[in-house]
Amino acid sequence: MRSAFLLLLTACALAAAPPDLPLGDFRLPPKSLFSKAMPRYPNAWVYLDASLAPNYESAVKLITGELRKSLRLREYYPPFDNPEGCDFEGRHEHLQPWQDPAQPKLQHAHSFHMRYYYSDLARQKLDRVQLGGRSFYRLAISVHYEVEHGNPLHADVESCPLCGRTGPYAGLKGNLVELVHDPLGLELLLHGTIRGQTVRFEDWEQREVGSVDGLRPAFTVEKHEFPALQGDRNTYRIGIVVLTPRPR
Repeated sequence: MRSAFLLLLTACALAAAPPDLPLGDFRLPPKSLFSKAMPRYPNAWVYLDASLAPNYESAVKLITGELRKSLRLREYYPPFDNPEGCDFEGRHEHLQPWQDPAQPKLQHAHSFHMRYYYSDLARQKLDRVQLGGRSFYRLAISVHYEVEHGNPLHADVESCPLCGRTGPYAGLKGNLVELVHDPLGLELLLHGTIRGQTVRFEDWEQREVGSVDGLRPAFTVEKHEFPALQGDRNTYRIGIVVLTPRPR
């Protein structure tokens, strides 16, 4: 099952990323660049055309502000429980409540959170790179999906059909966060879904949580996905979002 799933992910990645723009073109830095408190390589990166911001500080404010509006995120700044060396994070709680009558003690809802890392990039002067002959600012994000923070079961329920080692992830051996929580969070960020199911807020409106597609009124949005788990990239998939000016 694992080999079939890897082939499927590779095929999806090749379909999502044009063959003339491989992962190497994005010039991702090594994990050692970041704080030692960060346990996993950032699995989501946003590249912003440098013409859209006068400097890196403005670029960060623009990217994080647009993501906050697009996904209706609540923001949290350290100190808070286990920030993993991030600058700050955006979060949703109580998504997709799961109940199984056969396992009442395992019932829980879910948390989606994305931790932003930009200070380390700026400190090492790796906040701005060339991509396709154009200059871009970039921002690193660690995004994942797990048992919500207020539940005693946080963060892992292996048997959960939503955030657990189930379905196409069932045959994967290793760290649950790297192999399941990370790619699920990336799926929600890029597509607004978990395992192909649209995620909605648990309120009377049942609005969609959304995705980076909500940035399209402000930017042209290009999405790429690549298999990871190579070298120091200890996360299952890496997603890259490229934001450029909308055509006039």
